[in-house]
This record gives sequence, C-alpha cells and structure tokens, in this order.
Amino acid sequence: MKPKKDHLPTITAAIAGDEQAFNELVGVYSARLRWLIRLRINPAMRARVSAEDVLQESMLSASQYIQGLVIEAEPAFWSWLCRVVEHRLADAHRKHLLSAGRDARLESRRLGPADASGEMGFDCADPNQSSPSERIRSVEQREALEAALGELTPAQRDVIVLRILEGLSTAEAAVIMDRSPGALSVLLHKSMKRLSGILIRNKTDLDPTQ
Repeated sequence: MKPKKDHLPTITAAIAGDEQAFNELVGVYSARLRWLIRLRINPAMRARVSAEDVLQESMLSASQYIQGLVIEAEPAFWSWLCRVVEHRLADAHRKHLLSAGRDARLESRRLGPADASGEMGFDCADPNQSSPSERIRSVEQREALEAALGELTPAQRDVIVLRILEGLSTAEAAVIMDRSPGALSVLLHKSMKRLSGILIRNKTDLDPTQ
C-alpha cells in the first residue's frame, strides 16, 4: 500500500506565505472539497450557483486568511478549509434568496456570520483525530458514499457531511443547521445508523468514521 503523504510541511510553508505551497494544497484538496460543496448546495440554487464557483471563491478566501493560522496537524487544516467553504456557501445562499426576492435575514442568522473579523475562526479541530479528507480519498469511495447519502433526508445528509466528513464541531454544525447541539447530536446518531444500514445493504466496504 502506498504510504499517505504528509502535507503538514506544505501547509506550514503556505501559512508562511509560500504561494507555490498554497497552489500545491489547492491541487491536493480541490477534488474532495468540490464534491462536498456539491453535496451541500441547496438543489434550488444549482441553476444559479456551481460547485466550481464556490470552490474558487473559497480558495481565494483561504489564500487571504491562511497566514493567520496556527496549525499543528493536517486534520485541523482540513476542518479550517471546510469552515471557509461553509461561509462561502452561506454567502451564496443569501445571494440566492435575495435574487429570488425573499427575506434573507433569517437565513443569514441560520448560516452564521460572514464578517471578515470572525468568519475564518482559528480554533481548529482536534489534531489527534484522523483526517476526514482521508476517509474519502478515492473517486470510488466518494461515488459509493454519495449514492448512500442520496437515500437520506437532506437534514440527515447535511449533519453527516458537516460533522463526519468536514470535521466541524457540534457547535459549528448546530449553528449552520439551526438546531441545538443536543438535537444535532441525536440527529447525527440516527443518521449514521441509517447510513450504515444502507452501506451494509449495498455491500459497500466503506466507513466514513474511520
């Protein structure tokens, strides 16, 4: 088995201002982030917003904020990238609601703040956790998991993507989904149980939590 490459030196170089290192990270993470963005885009928005557009905006934001990071392990960097993506998705949702002539104030509160001072919060995930990005490295894994996630309700799919695949905290995911942390934990437990059943039924050798 080919050993997993350690991207921490590249991450450290990018944080220090190395543009070539940052471009290398874009190549490493883009495919997985694009897939997660596609899962998270509201179906009603897909005619107006593409996953590629959100990805490009997310990478631009990441390049602007990366030099303020303190990162000790790759999983923390992955979770930070996912936070960047979630804020760009929040912006896209708000713009979509405004363009559709609807009141965006409630949606803005549900999706969390997007002010530059706090949107890229640096309290990163537990560095001892395995990287969620490594759980979906191959195209085959992503296709199998996407098929299984497609059988869940939107809320069940979102909580798994946010908590398990993106590695966001319960508090962060609760804000995005407009639920209490306790309610979100219950939803996650039920959703993972249902997903496991689907994967077993489909005879898919894939566990997104490992």
